[in-house]
Amino acid sequence: MATYNGAATLPDVLQAYTALDQPAGGWRLVIADNGSSDTTAEVLAAYQGRLPLSTLYVARRGKNAALNAALERVLQQSGDGQDLLVLTDDDAIPQPDWLRRLRQCAERQPCHALFGGAIVPAWRVPPAPWLLQHTPRGLTWGLTEPALPDGPIYPGLVWGANMAVRRRVFDDGLRFDEGIGPNGASYAMGGEVNFNLRLAQAGHLAWFCPQARVAHIIRPHQVSAPWVLRRAWLHGRGRFRQQTDTAVPRWMLGRFMRDALAMLAAWLRRDQAQVFVRRWELANIAGYCQEAWQSKGRQRLRILITSYSGELGGMELRMAQEARMLDGAGYHSLLALRRFAGFERWAQALRAQQVRISVYQPPLFIEHWPWRRLNLLRAWLTGAWRLRRYRADLVHVAFCWTAYGASILWQASRCRLPAVISVHNAFPLEPFSAWQRPLLATAMRCVKGVYAVSPSALQHFMALYRDMLAPGTRLAVIPNGVDTDVFIVSLQRRKQAREQLGLPQDALVLGSVARLSPQKRPAALLAMFLRLLPRFPQLYLVLAGTGPLEAALRLEVQAAGVGAKVIFTGYQERIELLMPAFDLHLLLSRNEGFGIATIEAMACGVPALGTDVPGTRDILHQCAGGLLLPLDDELAACAAVADLLSDGPRRVQMALAARQEAEQRYSMPRLERQLRQFYAGLV
Repeated sequence: MATYNGAATLPDVLQAYTALDQPAGGWRLVIADNGSSDTTAEVLAAYQGRLPLSTLYVARRGKNAALNAALERVLQQSGDGQDLLVLTDDDAIPQPDWLRRLRQCAERQPCHALFGGAIVPAWRVPPAPWLLQHTPRGLTWGLTEPALPDGPIYPGLVWGANMAVRRRVFDDGLRFDEGIGPNGASYAMGGEVNFNLRLAQAGHLAWFCPQARVAHIIRPHQVSAPWVLRRAWLHGRGRFRQQTDTAVPRWMLGRFMRDALAMLAAWLRRDQAQVFVRRWELANIAGYCQEAWQSKGRQRLRILITSYSGELGGMELRMAQEARMLDGAGYHSLLALRRFAGFERWAQALRAQQVRISVYQPPLFIEHWPWRRLNLLRAWLTGAWRLRRYRADLVHVAFCWTAYGASILWQASRCRLPAVISVHNAFPLEPFSAWQRPLLATAMRCVKGVYAVSPSALQHFMALYRDMLAPGTRLAVIPNGVDTDVFIVSLQRRKQAREQLGLPQDALVLGSVARLSPQKRPAALLAMFLRLLPRFPQLYLVLAGTGPLEAALRLEVQAAGVGAKVIFTGYQERIELLMPAFDLHLLLSRNEGFGIATIEAMACGVPALGTDVPGTRDILHQCAGGLLLPLDDELAACAAVADLLSDGPRRVQMALAARQEAEQRYSMPRLERQLRQFYAGLV
C-alpha cells in the first residue's frame, strides 16, 4: 500500500486489518509513506505493535514510485513464485475474510496470475441520485459492478484498491509505470490498469473473486460534479497513454463536436443530467487530446551511455544493447567510450545498425593514482565543456569495477546533469583512499538511480556506496538479456559449426566464450581440459575470444602437444552460430558481474557450467540447466565435468531446462520492460 497524507482514512483501514482472518501461510503488511506532510507517520507508528507491519519512507512523489519501492523491499526476502502480493489503497477497508478469500481463489486457479476482488462504496456523504446514475463508477471511484461473476475477467476491470498478483510476475521484472498514476494535482490516470494490461500482453490471465471484498471510502468532495468531471479529464489523459497511436483520431474530434452540440441542446431543455453526461464526455476527450498534443510537442530525451572501458566485453555489449532499446522506447541514445583494441571495427558494425557511437576520453583522476592532480586540473578546465557538447539530459555511467567510471560521474555532477549507474560486477569491499572519498561523494550527488545486472552486484555496490547515495535513489536488478529468437536450439547449426571448426560430429566439445584475461581464468580451463583428455580421447576445447593471455595459452597448448584438440576462434561477432557446437559451456571466472555468455549458451540448449562466484551464482543457483563448480577445488570441479561428459541423457535434460529458463528469465522483451520502467520519470 502506498499512502500520501492518509491520516484521515488510515485509522479506519488499519483497525479493520487487526480483525483480518489468518490466510494460509500468514500475511504481512508493507506501507510506503510517499512523503506525507500530515500525521500519517504517527498513525503508522501507533499500529506497529498491533499488525505485522513494516513501513518505508519514499521521498520521490508518485503512487507508482512508492509501490515500486515497496516491491523492492518485499522482493529482497525469499519467497515462492506462487505467493500473492496484494495491492490496496489507504482508503480501502477490508472484510475480515478478505485475504483468506484471495488465497483460496489463487489456490483454485493456479494458472492465473492476476486476481481482482469486489470493491463496494463506503460513502461518507451519499451522492445525488442523478450523479450516481450517470457517473461511471469504476473509472471514477474504482468500484466494481456487483453483478460481476466469479470467473475470468478483462484485466482492465481489476482496480488498484483490491488486486493480487503472483510474486513470480514481479520476480520476472514487471513494475508499475512511474510516468502514470497519482502524482500531484495533475496526472494521467490508470496506473494499475496500465500494469494489468501489460501483464495480459505478457500472457498472464486474470480472475475475479467477488467474495474477496473491500469497502472504498468515498469522501464528501469526491461526490461533487466538479470533482467527477476532473476525474473524467484525468482518465482521458491516461487513456491516451494506453494507446500506441500518437495522433488524435478524426472520429474523436467529430465526437467532441457532437457532444458539445448535445450539451447545448440539453442546457436549453434544462436537462441537468444530460448536461452532466455530455460534460463528462467532453472532459474525457479534452484530457485525451491535451495529452496527445503535449506528447507531440515533447522532445526526445537524450541519454549519454558511457563508461571507463578497456576492452570489448559483456559490459560493452550490454551498453550497445541498451542504446538500441532506449531508442526503441522513444529516447535518443548515444554511446561514448574510450578507444580500446578492436574499437573501430565494433563501432563500424554498430553504426551499420543505426547505433550512435563516438569516442569520449575524459581525464581520469579517481580511477588512476598517477598524475591524478594534473588530471583533476584538466577536468576542471575542460571536462564540463567536453561533456556538455553531447547535450545530454541524463548520463548513464556503467561501472565495471569499484570506482571505474566515477570521473565521468563527477563531471556530470559538476554539470548538474542527472545520472544513473549500471553495475556490471560484484566489487570487492576495498576501502577508498582519502583522495577518492570526497571526490566520489561529489560524484554521487547527481545519481538518481542504480541498477545492477545481478543481486550480488547490487549488494556489493551498495556496501561500498550506500552512505553516498540520496535516500530516494531508485534501485533495481536488471539482468542481462539474450535474444531467444537469435540464440536458438538448432541441430543444423550444430552440424555446420562443427564442420567450420573442423570438429568431428561425434566429438565431445567443451566451449568457452570469454575474454582471454586473468579474470576469466582460461588457464584453469585449459588445465581442466588436459586433465580430462586421457579419460575422454574424443574431447575438444574451443576458446572463443581474444585477450592478453592468448599468446601464453597458445604456447602452453603447443608445449602439451594438443594443438589439434584446442581451437582458438578469436572474436566471433555471430557467436550464436558457434555455440550450438558445444556439449558444455564453461566459465571459470574468479569473479563475475553476470556473464552474458552463460545465458547465451543456455538459450542455445547448451548446459552452462561456471564457478561458484557472485554473478554466476545468481544465474546457476538452483538452475536445472546449469551447474556451479567450486572455485578453489580444481579436482572436484574436474570430477563434476567428467560426470556430465559421461552422462549423455543428463546433458539432454539439462539442455531442455536451460533453454526453458533462458526464455522465461532472460528474454529481450523482459529486459526491455525492465529498462523502460527503470528510466520512467527519472528525468
